[in-house]
Amino acid sequence: MSFAGATEGHAAKHGGLPMRISRSYIERKRGELLLLASCLAGPPDAIDLDAPDVAVERKFRLASLLKAEQLLKSWSVTETARPPARWRRVGDYRFSFGYQRADLEIQGPPIYRAAPQAREQSIIYAASGMSAIAALLMASLQLRETIDVLAPSDCYSETRELMRSFGRRIRTVSSGQEQRAELEEAAVRFLWLDSSTHSSFQSCVAQIGPGVDFVAFDTTCFWRGSNKITHAIDRALQIGIPVVLVRSHAKLDNLGIEYGRLGSIVVLSPERSRRTRRSLSTLALVSKLRDAVRLMGAAPVLAHLPPFESHVDYRVYSAARTASIIRNTRRLVRTLKARLPSVQLSTFQHGLYFTIAACHGISVDEVRRAIGAMAQDLARRGLPFKHAGSFGFDFTAAEWCADAVCGDNLIRVCGGDLPLDVSDEIGQAVASWCLSHHLAARSRYNNNVSTNQRAAA
Repeated sequence: MSFAGATEGHAAKHGGLPMRISRSYIERKRGELLLLASCLAGPPDAIDLDAPDVAVERKFRLASLLKAEQLLKSWSVTETARPPARWRRVGDYRFSFGYQRADLEIQGPPIYRAAPQAREQSIIYAASGMSAIAALLMASLQLRETIDVLAPSDCYSETRELMRSFGRRIRTVSSGQEQRAELEEAAVRFLWLDSSTHSSFQSCVAQIGPGVDFVAFDTTCFWRGSNKITHAIDRALQIGIPVVLVRSHAKLDNLGIEYGRLGSIVVLSPERSRRTRRSLSTLALVSKLRDAVRLMGAAPVLAHLPPFESHVDYRVYSAARTASIIRNTRRLVRTLKARLPSVQLSTFQHGLYFTIAACHGISVDEVRRAIGAMAQDLARRGLPFKHAGSFGFDFTAAEWCADAVCGDNLIRVCGGDLPLDVSDEIGQAVASWCLSHHLAARSRYNNNVSTNQRAAA
């Protein structure tokens, strides 16, 4: 059965309600396609979209045309050949550079909501989210010999790995009152907020207080207009603590097409800074951040700057997509809990994906092969389910991941921006596949499942 046929079948069975939802979905997808097409130099082709599965194919095709057109426009600009004009433009981005982009300067649209309590705001772009984090750590260590980082025990695994790579100069402890005695008074103290954790975001934000010198916040798994981001910024600035926001723009910010790798660092200085002997000058930090991006060769690739951000509906569609993905992920979890009641499922406070414990003793390669086979099986049934290692797509994606705390092999399932009835069918199909292939492990934790779904809304 095709994707479109599956949708029509569900509409017939449920009295037409899913079809109304599907039509609403198709109209939104048509709007996203028109948004991308409007960035092309030539008049866009007619957008005839009569089935949800067509949206994915046409969106990626438009993205390819857009990338090709952007490259053709700037064919004479290379890594060592500067633009003929002082400033070049891509959508709302303006950039200027000389030899090998060492002095690359980018001026772009606001990334987050305005922060009225900030004295000043600086934006530095990097090649990816991880290079933005690396630049922040490197720049901070240029200003202080050591840094103490209060971070959730389950923060993003590569972030923790990066921190460990600096050896004793970066000391990390799990955030919580009982661990604070381990920190040294002489070091700059960062509170690390991570949008990709299981832990309650509210409890992490509650730790912003006088014992913290800087708040660093990886916002990648929250939409840029999220109230969680605003709340954390406001709390820190009210106390007089500077905030550094790091982000990968390849996930939620690219309309599900992974247009390009792009990261950012936003430094917010409070109106009234708390002056202590551990304080770090934000002015000096910004200067060191620019140096770090330059010296590490972490400047962004100009072809990855998304021209569609200048469209008036960009933020509306992006916020709607994020909300749809969270809603579908929640429904997938509900379906799997009903079908696999004894299997260990874990949710995250962002609500974009969840994990299923794989069978005990199964290797990473075995998990990946099993996920690939499941994706092929579901695709043959006309369901938009792919073996992919990221999130924020218009299809459901699955990949192997490791438990951040105990290292167990897990199956990560990322909900997609899909009609509800199609997402429900995917949930049933995933549950059936896990049962028939004995892929999921029974819970070792009394069948407890994280229910922190409201934090993801």
